[in-house]
Amino acid sequence: LHPLRPLPPARKPGEIWLFMACRDEALRLPAMLRYHFDRGVSRVILIDNGSTDETLDIAAADSRIHVFRTAQTFAGNKIAWQELLLRRYGVGYWNLLLDADELFAYPDMDTLSLPELARELEAENAQALHCLFIDMFSRAPIRSLRYAPGDDLLATAPFFDAGPYDRVAYRSVFGLPGSTFVYMGGTRSRVFGGEFGCSKIPFFKYSPRQFLRLGLHTLEGARFSAHQAAVLHFKYLQDFHEKVARESVRNVYWNGASEYKTYAALLEKNPDFTLWHPGAVRYESWRSLAEAGLVF
Repeated sequence: LHPLRPLPPARKPGEIWLFMACRDEALRLPAMLRYHFDRGVSRVILIDNGSTDETLDIAAADSRIHVFRTAQTFAGNKIAWQELLLRRYGVGYWNLLLDADELFAYPDMDTLSLPELARELEAENAQALHCLFIDMFSRAPIRSLRYAPGDDLLATAPFFDAGPYDRVAYRSVFGLPGSTFVYMGGTRSRVFGGEFGCSKIPFFKYSPRQFLRLGLHTLEGARFSAHQAAVLHFKYLQDFHEKVARESVRNVYWNGASEYKTYAALLEKNPDFTLWHPGAVRYESWRSLAEAGLVF
């Protein structure tokens, strides 16, 4: 992997860099990048996996974004790509790892920048922050949405489920310190049944002795903070139907894209499907999550 735009010779102390892998994410990318730059991200390391839309144009327009391109298959390689670049550029620093459809939300984020959050976690002697993975959705049928690149994601999909999120014991594979539990449940369990993991570890101080596991749903080899934040997930926009049709046959996601095949069967029965229900909570700010006991 080699960058299309040269990186600075050295990373400055305290800088937060965002690492992400994506393919054809021009719809969400402008808002996602703006959101995290506004909170103190200095640079973005973007691994592009064969985009054919405007993803690369968006990246090329901002000198803070450094693109690495790969034609390798996504299945089984995403974390390997990110770990390779973390070893080059992230050792000893706090890093943010997210997908293009995710926003990082944490307590006091209206006054606390990401570099300041990292300093607070350092003072706590923590190396990682456990996050609850929260699906965001609109009240309207998914296919009727008219989200445009750069629009506020939270204005289009402002609802979430306050629960249930169940803690399930996690047993370390390598015998290293880390989280002792993972969250299960959430919106997808409510709608589709079955077990869905709702933990993610996107913000951590990287060491090569750490093990990034299961798509960053667990992390071993790091001391975890007593606090908790959230990853807000914006999968369910108007392109969802098209993505389900494509990915249910491309089979590059976990377990032969079984999740997408479940989506496909549901959408075939109900094309006007919506995730909304009367118990959904509207997101106003991070305080909405705190009031629901989801961040602290």
